[in-house]
Amino acid sequence: MKLAVLLALFLIPVAVLVVQPPVAVSNSYVEVVPPDTAVVGFTFTNLGLRQVCITSVSAPQGTHAEMHVTEFNGTLAVMKTVDKVCVGPLSAVRFGSLTYHIMLTGDVNAVRNGAVIQLRLDDGRVVEVRAPPGTGAHIHTP
Repeated sequence: MKLAVLLALFLIPVAVLVVQPPVAVSNSYVEVVPPDTAVVGFTFTNLGLRQVCITSVSAPQGTHAEMHVTEFNGTLAVMKTVDKVCVGPLSAVRFGSLTYHIMLTGDVNAVRNGAVIQLRLDDGRVVEVRAPPGTGAHIHTP
């Protein structure tokens, strides 16, 4: 009986780490880039034992959101839309200016004082990101 209880106490947390890995969002910010874009950055951490993918992102009212990645070809930086961003087990991905980021277009004045976006994960969960105004250090290359 004691062995069964100990086994259950061990297997339940392991199952949670595999079936629905815990995730965390930190260091979030939003930067408005005049005249009509804004970027949302943050660190997305997967604390589980299986890969977790962000499959879509919501936009605050009056804006449109896309996930982008910045790619470099020599001295040219190009932003490309991506369908998903996957984070490996026990890993983190930084979203920011020169890497993956969330690009907002439309009425970006609505997010000048901060933005709330939602990330949809491949397991159906929705993670809210509260992004305060950034420090003005965003680099934007059209």
